[in-house]
Amino acid sequence: MDLHVIGYHHSHGKTFAIDRPNGIGSVWILLLIKTPAVFMQNGKEVITKENSFILYTSDAPQHYRTYGDKYVDDWFYFSVDDEDKEFFGKLNIPYNTVTWLGDISEISSIVQKMTYEFYTAGPHSKDAIKHYLNIFFIQLSRKLHMGLHFPSAKTSAKYECMINVRIRIRSNPASIPSVKELADELSMSLSSFQHTYKKMFGVNVMTDIIHSRLQCATALLATTDLPLDSIAAQSGYSNAFHLMRQFKAKFGLTPTEYRKQPK
Repeated sequence: MDLHVIGYHHSHGKTFAIDRPNGIGSVWILLLIKTPAVFMQNGKEVITKENSFILYTSDAPQHYRTYGDKYVDDWFYFSVDDEDKEFFGKLNIPYNTVTWLGDISEISSIVQKMTYEFYTAGPHSKDAIKHYLNIFFIQLSRKLHMGLHFPSAKTSAKYECMINVRIRIRSNPASIPSVKELADELSMSLSSFQHTYKKMFGVNVMTDIIHSRLQCATALLATTDLPLDSIAAQSGYSNAFHLMRQFKAKFGLTPTEYRKQPK
């Protein structure tokens, strides 16, 4: 993907309207729609909700206008190749259809970073923009298909704390106490902590902990000769029996059988 031009949080007046019956030519357009607006969809004018998006392909007709006193959006024009189209296909992002997302603050912040890089043109800005484009569409896909919750500015402190908890779970499962203790560390009730974690990351916190423990155990089994008791301890298990039970349930093999497999 190559970025051609970009705008962040642009505000347009009540007379703003776009009418391109033949599309725009060789580039694609992404709009993050921040206010209600009128879009032509399937031959009819539809009032779309704020916090929606549309990805226009190059030849798609574009008809949209302000609804009310102003229209606000983030937008960027970019070119794609066959590899990029395959990338979008894997992410299952719809084309030429306005789609509601919910809270768009996280992905809008990526547009803000791209806008800064584009107009300051600092060292390595082009490389940074390419990475931001990939991250933007990955996050957009996750928002669409996993129901992930990205916070508003009011909840950003809690969001950072939850991110740090997940990094800790994924990188050092042996350091994780009980879920109740994790909740206590954040001064949250157990039910609120569990609900917030699932809403943000799309997975139950205990499921995430077990996944991380088993990942750690399989890595140690494959790369070390440590005894099972040591592997269990380093993976966050209280004893080897607990590790063996969860390992067998997940992989259909005991840890010893897994270790004996050809690598």
